[in-house]
Order: sequence, then structure tokens, then C-alpha cells
Amino acid sequence: MAELGPVTCAGCGLLCDDVTVEDTHDGVRLTPRCGLGAEWFAQRRRGADGAPAATIDGESVDVEFALARAAELLRGARRPLLDGFDHATIEDARAAVALADRVGALMSTGVAAGPWPGAPALPLRGASTATLGEIRDRSRVVVIWREDPVTSHPRLLERLRVSGHRALVVVDDRETSTAERADLRLSWGRERDLEALTSLQVLQRGLGLPPGDLAADLTGLMERWGSVPHAAVVYGPALTAGAGGQRRALALYELVRALNHGRHVVTLELPRAPGCRSADDVLAWQSGYGGHVDFATGHPELVTATRPLDDVDVTLLVEPAPGAVAEIALGGVAAGPDVQVWIRTAPAGTVHRLDGVPLPLQPAEPDDAPTAADVLTRLLAAAEVDP
Repeated sequence: MAELGPVTCAGCGLLCDDVTVEDTHDGVRLTPRCGLGAEWFAQRRRGADGAPAATIDGESVDVEFALARAAELLRGARRPLLDGFDHATIEDARAAVALADRVGALMSTGVAAGPWPGAPALPLRGASTATLGEIRDRSRVVVIWREDPVTSHPRLLERLRVSGHRALVVVDDRETSTAERADLRLSWGRERDLEALTSLQVLQRGLGLPPGDLAADLTGLMERWGSVPHAAVVYGPALTAGAGGQRRALALYELVRALNHGRHVVTLELPRAPGCRSADDVLAWQSGYGGHVDFATGHPELVTATRPLDDVDVTLLVEPAPGAVAEIALGGVAAGPDVQVWIRTAPAGTVHRLDGVPLPLQPAEPDDAPTAADVLTRLLAAAEVDP
């Protein structure tokens, strides 16, 4: 790989588009330096170097043969699931929605497995959002709620210019690299986030809190918000995932909505993976819902069940994280040994940055593999043909 750039890096949801990639004797090196980005480019390079075009039960096969087997699995499925999307493009997600609609699948752009977080909060209250540029230029207080972007999104604080003329507040009981840079640190356990958010709503209404160990910290945070015309809250899966996660998200949206009566407060969500924002946006555009949508009845329905995966018998993972296991997987990195069908894909198309800004994505070097969108379109055609 010769020096290439500037290109878009999909090592995290920040999707920096000013990156130069260089192949050295020590591996892939990025300028500006970023370990996450270097690993993403290295994985894609390993996938392009001698990897089979497709496999069935771990054995190398032709792509057409793999497509036929994948279509057979989908046609025979009682309850198919389309999941993954960790590195999906907008084009991939569009093709996935078309396939889910045709085969009556459940489509999930969030974490479908594990403790159910609850009915999605965003459709209930909406969210006050902003681009990175607005937060950089206007916010005077940036609150990072239980995330560590110095590790997960290494250039975020740089892009937001969190230094000097603005205060950085970190809500977290862990010792993180982000917490070390905080001007104010508030520490309580994750199990008390809902209590803290609802207590902040009480303070916003001008009411006092009963004496307690959170009262002083929350009062100080509210005073900081009250002293500036613009503020931002950065949050992510640590708040919204797991049991009760969407109730906590709802409390945050309600708080921000109330705060906007006297100032402008915005939120910025850190996605769990780079492609999640693109896939969730497309799902919302085309179905009216985001997160978990069921097409089994012939029209899209928002999934609110607490155990939506109980009857899933075939899973199709679209551009999943490395090592993910499913019945069928489409991705640039080889899947685990339990995957029945795997088809290698190349990243190309348009992706949405974590604040919704579209950016082009292309392979780091020439790759004759099809994109996931191409494979899904061919899979749709194959699934519609009776054997």
C-alpha cells in the first residue's frame, strides 16, 4: 500500500476525512496518528490479501454458489434477522431494508441481543442535535456522560476544541483518559444515572433537592448550564444500552428539552460502531422507525417486545464487527467458524459521521470484491426465485 490520502477513515464513528495512510515495515501508519484507524485499514488490507471470495462452512467457494446457499437459507427461514451494520454504508443499508421488506425479516441497527433496553426513546421525545462544527463554535460547557472518547473516538475532543474557553464536565465513576482532562468530574454508579437525570429535571424547574450525596454535584452542574448560552451533552451506549437504557435516554431528552427554554442545549450520540448511524438513518427514512423494525407483517412495525429474538432461526450479518458469528455474514473480515455462509465485501459508498454529515468511503487499495450493497441486491433477486 503506497501513501494514500486524504481518505475517510472508518476506525470509529468520527470518520475523519483528512487522513493519510502509509504502509511501513511496522504496519499501517496514519497521519494524524490513530491506533483505531490504523487497525481498521490493516484489517481491510488483510481481507484483500489472499482471502477467499466466499466460504460455506469454512470451505472456499464461488460467490454465486455462496449466494445460492444464502438465498436457500433465507427462503427456508421462519424468522430471519438482518443485523450487524458496524461498517455499513448508506447503500448497504438501503439494500438491506429492501431485502428485509421482501423476506419479512426483523432488521436491527442496534444491539439486538442481551438485556432489552426498552422501547426506543427517540420517537417519543425527539432529540436536540448538532453538528461537530456547531458544538465547536458555540458550546461553552461540554458534558461527557459515561463515555471515554479519548479512547473510543480519539480525535473528538480535538475536533470540538475542548480546551481553554469552554468547560469539560465528565460524568463517570471510572478512571478514564477523558476523566483525567475534565475541569469538573462527577462520580456515581451507572445504576444511579436515571436518578441523576430526573433530579436535574427537578432542579431545572427551580425546585430544591432533598439532602443527599448527589445534591451538591447536580446543583453545581445545573449552575454551569445556567451560566452559558450554549451547551452540549455527549453520550453513548454506556447510557442507552442494557436494561433500562432507553428510559435513561428518554430522561436525558426530556432534560435537554426543558433546558432549551432558557438556553440552547444539544446532544451528540457516540455510536457503538462507525456504520450504525448510516444504517439507522436509512432505516428511519425508509420505514419511519429506527433501531429495531419488524417487516414480518408486510409493513414496518417498531419493535417494542422485550425478547424480540426468541424465534429467530436465520441471521444475516451485514458488515459486522470482526469475529461476529451468524448463519450468513457479508463483510471484509473473515467471520467465525460457526458461520454457514460468508461473502467477502469491500467498503465503498457513503457513510454518515456521528453527527449525520455524509462522507465518501472507499477501499484503502484496489479490491475486486463486491460491496455489501451489491451482494444484498443479488441476494434479493436470488431469494425471490423459487428453487
